Amino acid sequence: MINPADVPPVTDDEKLARFVLQRSQIRRRDQTIKPEAFIPHPHTDLSVTRHLNATEFEIWSVGRGVAQTQGRKLYGRADIRAAGCRAQNLSIRADPIAGNPNHANIHGWPTAKQDQKAIALKLAAVAKKFIPNPNQP
Repeated sequence: MINPADVPPVTDDEKLARFVLQRSQIRRRDQTIKPEAFIPHPHTDLSVTRHLNATEFEIWSVGRGVAQTQGRKLYGRADIRAAGCRAQNLSIRADPIAGNPNHANIHGWPTAKQDQKAIALKLAAVAKKFIPNPNQP
């Protein structure tokens, strides 16, 4: 994980994990991610976890913590490169939080839900594959 005392800015080539806490955000037939996983509504930012200096175990541990905090089940995650977000005129800001120094927010979203969905469609297309939680049957 990133050293909380020395958090670098997010670079374009970084991989970001978006945790999936709703089954409805996954297409079962081909295990791809639906755009809804990338819509920040009702918030103005979209929470993600950077892969930078993190092991797979650490990323999944953060995801389990997120699910537990929200009282939900962790179905898996979708990974996307920061450049894919920036190509949609979004920006990514490092935002370390307790228990997750790799936390970041994707911000710059339009306020209209239909505009958010248009961007989320493009992000889901770039992310493509849903990565199931390895600790679930």
